[in-house]
Amino acid sequence: MTQGPGTVPPLVGADPWARRRRALIPILIALTSVLGSVAAWRASAASGAAGGAEGRAFADTLAAEQQTARIETELASTEFTYARRRALEAAANALRQADAADAAGAAQLDALAGAYEVAAASLLGFISTDAIDAEGGLDLEAMEQAEWSLVEDLQDLDPAEELAEGESLRTKSQRLVGLTALLIAAALFLTLAEVSRRPRVAILYWRGGLLVLATSVVLLIVVEAR
Repeated sequence: MTQGPGTVPPLVGADPWARRRRALIPILIALTSVLGSVAAWRASAASGAAGGAEGRAFADTLAAEQQTARIETELASTEFTYARRRALEAAANALRQADAADAAGAAQLDALAGAYEVAAASLLGFISTDAIDAEGGLDLEAMEQAEWSLVEDLQDLDPAEELAEGESLRTKSQRLVGLTALLIAAALFLTLAEVSRRPRVAILYWRGGLLVLATSVVLLIVVEAR
């Protein structure tokens, strides 16, 4: 039937489905706003946690550098002390084997040798037992391993775990920011579906908004589950 000049064309929302769709659109837009706020909050929290993990990794690295410097200093000090002790022992042995002109000279050499031996013995207390091998020689590698084993028992100096955690959280934050953009796009599509006066265009925007919203919800669950 042909409409007359005074006939008003039916509105886009005249059919029941269109009316239901228009009633749902504000609810879905509100949902996208809530989800967008949640995604932004979680992104901020993940970014903060990533910064904390990276800070701990930096602290571990700094502590490891400090321990390395300390151990190297102790190794150098032990090497010097051991060399000094061996020199005193060698000097004492040389004095005891030296020929004296008389008994008084022999007594002086013996007393000096005894003093060197006492000094050498006193230095032994400054040398870690981990640095002395079974034959009494110097083993700095064994001492270094023992020092690092003790340090690692007391604190974790490996930043690898914290760095991996920080990278994972940073990636999560970036993905949540991307999801926020998707939710904004979903809200835009739904808004265009609401204001459009052309039925086909409105339906396209409606379907696009639903698709983007559903995808965003699924991705948000997946990202948060990791």
